[in-house]
Amino acid sequence: MRRRQVMKKAAAILLTAAVAAGLTACGSKPSETQSTAAEVKKTEEEKTAAEDGKAAEDKGNGEAVTLTMWVESKNETDIKQELDEEFMEENPDIILNKVMKEGDPGNDFYQGVAAGNAPDCVTVSFTLMDKYANAGILAPLNQYFDQWDEKDGFSQSYVDMFTKNGNLYGITSIDANFLLAYNKAVFREAGIENPPATWEEAYETAKKITNPDTQTYGYGVLGSEWTDWFFQYYVWQAGGDLTKRNADGTLELTFTDPAVIEAANYYQKLRRDGVSQPDLTLKFNELIEKFAQGKIAMMPFATDWVSTAASLGAKVDDIGLCPFPAGPSGKSVTTSLGYNWVINAKSSPEKQDAAWRYIAFMSSKESMERTIEASADKGAVDPIHYPRTDVNVSELTDMNPEYQEVLKKIEGTGRLEYEGKDIISPYVDRTVQKILADLNADPEKEFAAASEQAQKEVVDQYNKEVLEKAEK
Repeated sequence: MRRRQVMKKAAAILLTAAVAAGLTACGSKPSETQSTAAEVKKTEEEKTAAEDGKAAEDKGNGEAVTLTMWVESKNETDIKQELDEEFMEENPDIILNKVMKEGDPGNDFYQGVAAGNAPDCVTVSFTLMDKYANAGILAPLNQYFDQWDEKDGFSQSYVDMFTKNGNLYGITSIDANFLLAYNKAVFREAGIENPPATWEEAYETAKKITNPDTQTYGYGVLGSEWTDWFFQYYVWQAGGDLTKRNADGTLELTFTDPAVIEAANYYQKLRRDGVSQPDLTLKFNELIEKFAQGKIAMMPFATDWVSTAASLGAKVDDIGLCPFPAGPSGKSVTTSLGYNWVINAKSSPEKQDAAWRYIAFMSSKESMERTIEASADKGAVDPIHYPRTDVNVSELTDMNPEYQEVLKKIEGTGRLEYEGKDIISPYVDRTVQKILADLNADPEKEFAAASEQAQKEVVDQYNKEVLEKAEK
């Protein structure tokens, strides 16, 4: 492949550390900030994005545009740093100011805009796109995309998905799915050949594998944070949902739907019978570590975590992926956990232009192919969907054929996370924690109480604002 021909000279890329106001589902453990260019400013204290931007401006020649981004340390890979340096070489009038914000930086974007310290550019989950677009904090990208010389290689389905009232608000970077991961080495040791296809099979498999003497457990569940993230999948497999969006745009809680109670009962069964890990304080990153170590045999798993598990010691050939076991509904449902590049509508025109140039660079065919090849060179290719129609992962790498097969199996079964998650999540989270910590707790009573509390505290006001906006 022909690579960009650039001269190596000093590039101004600033990396600073920031503490996320609230960690979210796709988080990762913080790691030490590493320099990615000759000119790097290190800080010992937290700074707002605005302060970091000013520092970057001072480093420049007064004419450069400082582009502030929120990023996660786990995504600042060697290939990303290499591409950043090349971007700076090709765009000497732009200074990259990357603020480390662990967790899911896009989740704090709304609050950042309100506080006046939001980045100019960030990746946002598919789930939050409607909320942010409706709030008017995303810049329309039509003027840029329509003139992009590589737009014909970009999947039209993703363009259509994030076009609202004629405005394109996001450029998809990746689209991952959620599946059940199973540790093949643990399965082999237990004499189990195939992954489970139903809840009952999953339970029996976990029961056979669990061995407290070796601290090996059949099933991993989230019990300390973001519990609704995993729990929602079981509700879907049971044939229901946690909320419903009405025709007038208002939100309706369905916490006492029979499917919710069935999912809760299943959770309690896994815990009561000792087939899930006993330590409910484990955070999701720690669950992945336990899975990689063979101490947890099965757990819900995003398709872009294969490389993460491999980096934690798991053999790629031992990371099995399969559709979620079907619940009482007889169906297996997954979700799209994709991310879009977005631009802050409040940023200056100059910064918006700079943000687009960065997005176009990172979304180019060459950048995407090199990123995929770099992943393959490290021995783990994540089975995710890429938004370009002219990028063929199978031609670039030797992706596990089993992964390709499972991606085919789940086609058409994906959906977005439950409606209103951004305001409802704490209520589901606390309830799931309660029924796991107290096995005598009645799921129906606990979810009914949570529903009443959520309705009074957030849903009534939310629905009032929706209806008032519709009347204008």
